[in-house]
Amino acid sequence: MNYIILDLEWNQAVSAARMIRTPVMLHGEIIQIGAVKTDDKFNLLDKIKINVRPKYYKKMNSHVEKLTGITQLQLTSGETFPQAFKIFEKWCGKDFRFITWGFDDLGVFADNLTLHGLDPSFGSDYINLQLIYNRQTNAEHLQCALAAAAESLGIPIDVQCHDAFNDAFLTFELCQKLDMTLGLAEYAEYVAALPTPLMKDAIPNVDDLKKMIFNRRVVDIPCPRCGGGLKHGKWLFSSGKSCKTISSCPEDGDFLVKLKAIKVTEGDYTVTRSVFAASEDEIKSFNEKLKKREERRKKRAAENTEENNDKNGDV
Repeated sequence: MNYIILDLEWNQAVSAARMIRTPVMLHGEIIQIGAVKTDDKFNLLDKIKINVRPKYYKKMNSHVEKLTGITQLQLTSGETFPQAFKIFEKWCGKDFRFITWGFDDLGVFADNLTLHGLDPSFGSDYINLQLIYNRQTNAEHLQCALAAAAESLGIPIDVQCHDAFNDAFLTFELCQKLDMTLGLAEYAEYVAALPTPLMKDAIPNVDDLKKMIFNRRVVDIPCPRCGGGLKHGKWLFSSGKSCKTISSCPEDGDFLVKLKAIKVTEGDYTVTRSVFAASEDEIKSFNEKLKKREERRKKRAAENTEENNDKNGDV
């Protein structure tokens, strides 16, 4: 069996009003397919890059252009998606398994296949290399950026990231640094160890992430067991777009609640809400992080006070 190390780039709607919502909620229309083919020992066999001409999101989203370097002029060239898929499917061959960096690419791929009346299950049995990387490097964050992972393993980055082929090849180089024999043998265990949400849904059309945790549409979350309202504790942000808290239900106890914002267009986000059973270890870990945050805040406040006192003393 061969492995196809895959990366995709996609364009987004320039406004919420122009977003395709049927037959799928199209968060991204694929504009680049990049891939590296290896044998079962991860020896390089072939590589491919296909530029794709979008059918629906024809105007280049400024955020995507800044991220990828793909211009409006480049967007008008390339194959149609059905043509690109035909080329790519033939190139993949019959006996293969995808490897991607993260969970997002195959979801977007499935949406684009559905959009064009093609089989969305193509390549759905895939390996998320992040899980192998996290286990073998004891990475702190589940969703470590590809470039950060490469840097941590001493892989030089001398090409533009967020190019589908460059990122696919960088993922291939990560495979060379990891124990893929062990990782593949244990992969089912890694997936099984991922927490399964008791409830997961999405709230569209959120425009202000700074006020996300005060938005009733977002934070009015029912208990996944009894349906009553959850009472949230203090929120911890891991970035400007994701946060978590320990929430409680009078009937069913404590839960871990996570919010993650996905950018649809400029100023328009969809917030994914996930509720998990909270173990004692998770509650302890959360409270320790909360305590460290408060200690950092107090330290900064004390330093600011001292700095202001020094300035006032100099006057």
